[in-house]
Amino acid sequence: MIIFIASFPVLVVSSYLILRVNVDREVFENAKVFLFTMESIRKHYGDVTRPAVMKELPERFIVEAMSTSFNARGVAEKVRAEFPHYIFKHISMNPRNPINKADGFEEGIIAKFRADKTLKELKGLVEKGKVEYFYVARPVASKADCLRCHGIPEVAPGELLAKYGSTGAFGWQANQVVGALTAYVPTAIAKKNAQNALILFASFYAAIFFVIMIIIDRVIIGSIIKPIEQFVEVADEISRGKFERDFNVKTKDELKTLSEAFTRMKLSLVKAIDIVRRKQ
Repeated sequence: MIIFIASFPVLVVSSYLILRVNVDREVFENAKVFLFTMESIRKHYGDVTRPAVMKELPERFIVEAMSTSFNARGVAEKVRAEFPHYIFKHISMNPRNPINKADGFEEGIIAKFRADKTLKELKGLVEKGKVEYFYVARPVASKADCLRCHGIPEVAPGELLAKYGSTGAFGWQANQVVGALTAYVPTAIAKKNAQNALILFASFYAAIFFVIMIIIDRVIIGSIIKPIEQFVEVADEISRGKFERDFNVKTKDELKTLSEAFTRMKLSLVKAIDIVRRKQ
């Protein structure tokens, strides 16, 4: 029992620390996969769909088919319908879609990317609306071909102006950090799973320990306590002149040796009593 009391807290704490590391790794991987998915959607529309549409309709800009941000946002909303706390934002200081407007924390992310052009990724924990998230952010830098839609309103496609107006996401310059793609994944689910795993492990360890203790208890009772009790009973009977019972021990250890010694002592005592009786 002392071993259990001493080892149980150590095992629980060490298991918690291991599970905590695994939780952080799991949530980070989920956030990376989520962000990579959104990046891949943007890249596909930018590299495949938009050029194909432009080839067929060079004078048109069909937002639903050609805007990388529009389509990534649409997919993100589909994901969020199933996983409400999974958040994707193309954060910007002056976005076309107000939902992508950077808050104070996200403005700091953009500022860091602008200050260090070699910085490719930021990650960590942040609390939003009393929910803890693990976030991953990667910078978005403008290219020369982005300026058609993000340079000045006067040269922007009419369809774009009709949908979003002439104020948001304009004034870009080539090779400028204009925002960041950011994915937020809640930590609560992974933490809950870790807690359940910890409870299961602790319960399993306690059950195994008590089973072992019961087995040890049975072994001790059968191999040590009961033979000693038998020794006491037989010795008590011998002390009252009853020599019918023997010291019977089936084990092959020190108790067996002790049993044989007691048996020899009993035989010697019986012989001594017989000699005394004959002399009388």
